[in-house]
Amino acid sequence: MALGLIDKLTSFLIPPDDQAAGSDRAAIPAVKDNSGQESERRPRLKVHSQSAGPLKIIIDLPTGFDDVQAYADHLRNSIAIIVNYQQVDLATQQRMSDFLNGVCYILDGCVQRISEQVVLYTYANIDIDKKIFAYSVPTYVRVKE
Repeated sequence: MALGLIDKLTSFLIPPDDQAAGSDRAAIPAVKDNSGQESERRPRLKVHSQSAGPLKIIIDLPTGFDDVQAYADHLRNSIAIIVNYQQVDLATQQRMSDFLNGVCYILDGCVQRISEQVVLYTYANIDIDKKIFAYSVPTYVRVKE
C-alpha cells in the first residue's frame, strides 16, 4: 500500500517522460488553451533557490551627518556599505555609527570594525568571516624589551 501511494505521488509531482508515457498518454486529459492548441494538463513545479543575488558593496567617505540617510537607504535596499570616517570629527563619527548600528540591528544585519576609522555595515543574511581580520588587524602588539 505504501509503495502504491508513493508511486501515485511521484507520478503526480513528476510526470513521466513522453517516451515512457506512451500508454499513460490517454489517462492525461487534453486541454485547449486560448490559442486553440491542445496541450496536456501537467503540474508545473517551481524550484525556489535560497542563494542570494550578487553582493553589492558601496565604499564611501562621509563629510557630515547628512550622509547617513543615504547609507540607511542602501542598507534597506540590500547593499552593504564600507564607511571610512576619516573626514568627520569624533562626535559626528559616534552619532553616525550609533544610527547605522541601529539600522543594522533593525534589518538583522551585521557591523564589523575593519580599522580605527573604517567600519563595514551589512544587511541580513550576509556572514562576515572574522578569521580574515585576525590576520590583517592584530589584536595586540608585543613589545620586546
